[in-house]
Amino acid sequence: MITDLKEIESSALNLSKKEKARLADKLLQSIHGKIDPEIEQAWIDEVQKRKESLKSGEASLHSASDVLSEARKRL
Repeated sequence: MITDLKEIESSALNLSKKEKARLADKLLQSIHGKIDPEIEQAWIDEVQKRKESLKSGEASLHSASDVLSEARKRL
């Protein structure tokens, strides 16, 4: 059994992206508890809605530096 943190980190970094995501999910669940399925579905729906508004041209992306610069001007 791997018990040394450096060994665990090294092994984790050699996983595929899919395996890393699964491990990250498991670790976060061990810290924060299980995610409420209704809340998770609400986030999935929101992400889908935002993707569609980008595809349709209803929304657009802006860099953080542009957004912060505009906010500073307005303040």
